[in-house]
Amino acid sequence: MIQIKRFTEGLLGSNTYLVWDAAAKDGFVVDAGNPASPVAEFVRVSGIKVKYIVITHSHYDHILYIDDFSAAFPEAVTAMHPADDRHMDDPRLNCSILFGSEHRFPHAGLMLSDGDRINAGDTAFEVMNTPGHTGGSICLFGGGYLLSGDVLFYDSFGRTDLGDGDMEEMGRSLDRLFELPDDTVVLPGHGTRTTVGREKRENPFLYMR
Repeated sequence: MIQIKRFTEGLLGSNTYLVWDAAAKDGFVVDAGNPASPVAEFVRVSGIKVKYIVITHSHYDHILYIDDFSAAFPEAVTAMHPADDRHMDDPRLNCSILFGSEHRFPHAGLMLSDGDRINAGDTAFEVMNTPGHTGGSICLFGGGYLLSGDVLFYDSFGRTDLGDGDMEEMGRSLDRLFELPDDTVVLPGHGTRTTVGREKRENPFLYMR
């Protein structure tokens, strides 16, 4: 059975998720925009093995604490799409310059492509390359959940005016996500959860794209 816990202790308003299989006690972290210590403490108490640190995209508010996570989980492999991995050491493309810090981050150890799988126990999460917010934005779909990064939000979708964002690509990515089952639970990179069906019916911004 898949379990997911959200962490929001950071100052930049992003979500970090811990995804794990309750029986196998293994899983992965999604995004590193919040301090690693609360996640590490929960993992220690719960006896979970973190195998991957998955980055949905390379913006500062999702990678700020990547070094802390790597230190907290030294056996975990950092994974992301190669199109965004090239942003990690570019302060303009990773958007750290917008926060007053020209920060460069280490490159990931594993490159993820569309259709790859990240497992938590026996549950496979499919990697979906969903460009638009960034060229290498990814979502993870599995176990009835969609970890959507900054592609799809409750009542909104990701902005496309930063770095290599592209509105036409965002539209195609949203259309692809809306082919998923309506009851898919969406866990976004910011804000609260929603479902694919709700956003198809009620997201007011989709009519403006």
